[in-house]
Amino acid sequence: MLIRIFNRIYRFLQSNKILKFTYYSILFLYPIVFLYSYNRIGINAIGLHTNLIVPLYLIVLCEFISKKYFPGNSFFLNLRHFTIIYLIIESLLIIVRPYHIYYSNFYGQYESLYDAKAHSYYHIRKPHEKYHLKQSEFDYTRTANSLGIPDKEWSERKENNTIRILCLGDSFTEGDGAHTDSSYASFMGRSLSKQFPNIEVMNGGRCGSDPFYDFELLKDILIQYQPDIVVQSFTTNDFFFDMVIKGGSERFQKDRKLKYRKKYWWEPVYAASFTARIIIQLFGGYDKYLIKQKEYSVSNKEIENKSIELFKNYQSFTQKRNIDLVVFSLPFKSDFQTETRNSNFHKKFKTEFAQFYLEFYNLQPCYENEFKKSNTSYKDYHWKNDGHHNARGYEMMAKCIEDIVTPVIEKRIANKNTLVN
Repeated sequence: MLIRIFNRIYRFLQSNKILKFTYYSILFLYPIVFLYSYNRIGINAIGLHTNLIVPLYLIVLCEFISKKYFPGNSFFLNLRHFTIIYLIIESLLIIVRPYHIYYSNFYGQYESLYDAKAHSYYHIRKPHEKYHLKQSEFDYTRTANSLGIPDKEWSERKENNTIRILCLGDSFTEGDGAHTDSSYASFMGRSLSKQFPNIEVMNGGRCGSDPFYDFELLKDILIQYQPDIVVQSFTTNDFFFDMVIKGGSERFQKDRKLKYRKKYWWEPVYAASFTARIIIQLFGGYDKYLIKQKEYSVSNKEIENKSIELFKNYQSFTQKRNIDLVVFSLPFKSDFQTETRNSNFHKKFKTEFAQFYLEFYNLQPCYENEFKKSNTSYKDYHWKNDGHHNARGYEMMAKCIEDIVTPVIEKRIANKNTLVN
């Protein structure tokens, strides 16, 4: 039935001069535009348009060869028939967007996790870039500052009695899923300023970042802003996902370029066809992130050692500059459902970090206490479909981190007063 509908639409298109001209113009111009985009941004030029237009080219090619060179040849007629079936399947998959095979941005543009060329060295935006954090449930606008960080402009000039808190991390630090004024850093900054004079909270979070990116950015650029306290997130998403793909400090090459752990030659095929994704996942054993299940367990020990070494260096770097380093993990929605990954992850690294006197805080108990006090559940603090916090969730996150940071601030103030006296 669907094939008959397609053929009717296709015949109508061919019978209308304007539609036919438009159709063939698109087919003619698309390769020019696509090749230009591919040359600029690589595999990320592939989108839903590519998934649909490739089979249309094959249909036109089959018709041309069949009519001009092999009239009535069953091979090309059958090939056209199967291509139409393929096009219908692709169209249905685009509409349904199955969670286990679909990994693209909101607009359907493919976003390769393995294309290091698509990412900046410090995982920052272009200066003053305006962009959207958009999903089906929300759409929030962000504007990067002159450093390429989605926060207000920062001043290098700092008063002697000012205490600067620099928040570093990924999308949960940037505040994906809420207005820029509703990130945890924004909530915490407003709250702390009521308790302490001359507190500055700087939000250095960037969606998709991880502690390796953050430490590199701090060492090379952000240290000039003289932070007194650095609040760094370290989550299961960093450990089991980002670092598996991007590796550790070795990603930063001497030529100031990035190099991730691996790259697949066949990824353009995977990007341009949902059907190919199903086949590759089914027979190759990959998930939608192109990671095999056995890779997770094999790489865990390697990433664990690299993470411990990173935070050992992080602790040493901040201590030498009289900066207090606060590291925390936070639970995701799954940690309140069936999985307990965050608790096990935190327990493991808390023990490891203690060996070089770095405290590793876990926000999960604080979250659970908030649920009990307010008679709520995790569902009230997260978007239903997206995994990020809503504004209420970031306000809770801010309270939990504020409880950790406040004693650190008080200690710094006390030390300053002692030196003055």
